[in-house]
Amino acid sequence: EVIKPFLTGDDLNEDYEQKPSEIVINFWDWPIKKANEYPQCFKIVEELVKPDRDKKGDKKAKEFWWIYLRNRISSYQEIATHQYVLVNAVVSKYPCFIRKTPNIVFSNKNTVLKFSDWKEAILHSSLYNSWIFKYSTTLGASTINFSIDECFNNFPFRISSNENEQLKKLSNIYHEHRKQLMLGMQLGLTKTYNLFHSIAITVQNINEKDKQVIMLHKHLEKTANTISFNEAIQGIIKLRALHVQMDEAVLSAYGWSNDELKITNYDNGNKAVISNSQLKIDLKHDFYEVDYLPENDRVRYTIHPDARKEVLKRLLELNHKIHEEEVKAGLWDKKGKKGKGGRGGNRTNNNSNDDDDIPDEELGGLFSQQ
Repeated sequence: EVIKPFLTGDDLNEDYEQKPSEIVINFWDWPIKKANEYPQCFKIVEELVKPDRDKKGDKKAKEFWWIYLRNRISSYQEIATHQYVLVNAVVSKYPCFIRKTPNIVFSNKNTVLKFSDWKEAILHSSLYNSWIFKYSTTLGASTINFSIDECFNNFPFRISSNENEQLKKLSNIYHEHRKQLMLGMQLGLTKTYNLFHSIAITVQNINEKDKQVIMLHKHLEKTANTISFNEAIQGIIKLRALHVQMDEAVLSAYGWSNDELKITNYDNGNKAVISNSQLKIDLKHDFYEVDYLPENDRVRYTIHPDARKEVLKRLLELNHKIHEEEVKAGLWDKKGKKGKGGRGGNRTNNNSNDDDDIPDEELGGLFSQQ
């Protein structure tokens, strides 16, 4: 009842099963009398945690030494009945969202998301990935430090409701394929996406001299119960195809890929028609050098740089539009702070880090709900 699996960011990024690697003693928000009903666990906490808490200047830390200071009780209660939540490692090379059951304790180095499942496809898409790399801070040259305010709470999740079922279906297919591929190769997220973005692996050709290809050969040869090299290659190629399919579906959901779409615009009383050629975005998936990554590691299988710029421009415009609507609806106070019910606010900066004030030893993910 009090010993729980503990999921870290490294578990998500490096373990192919993405299972919690540690266990913790969690007394939630219980009074000390109830916690003491589990004497063996209580003794461990008293011997190992209390001396450290006694040294802290935090009055609450000393007074309630047997419980976590930031235990996110209400958030855990909200997700308790859910089949799964989406979890993202705050620090990662490739920001990815993984389905996990809520009956575990999440490290403060994880972001935990609870929201309508059709939005999961958007989070997996290159459109959302572009937003993350635009507005996140970095740790090192190419490691993302995910900010829940800048990268999630301010993202404009506004699409046509009739697209929901298609997005949900694609998300389920994508998630299951990626899960089975990782299990089959016995490789974690980071190494899997290193292969995903390797230009040495294409439908037309496999460069056997490439370091990623050599790594895959050696790993599969020495690791028992893995899939074959050819199966791994085909799995990577299929993962790319699913990404393309999902990106196109998300683009369509935002209304930016409709060949017949036209908008009538009135300017000083004069009627002007904007053609679909001005509205449609051609994503042109391929291998590109992206300018937001270091020169020695900037080739990615992604959308065309021009498409990325246009996507970011339209998402930001939609972000501002939603913000204006929320201001008119009274969801923001006079100081510019979002009140209850506010969702997509103005982007203020890209340097915030919700995790800065949380010591490593304190548990509880950064929860958000859309």
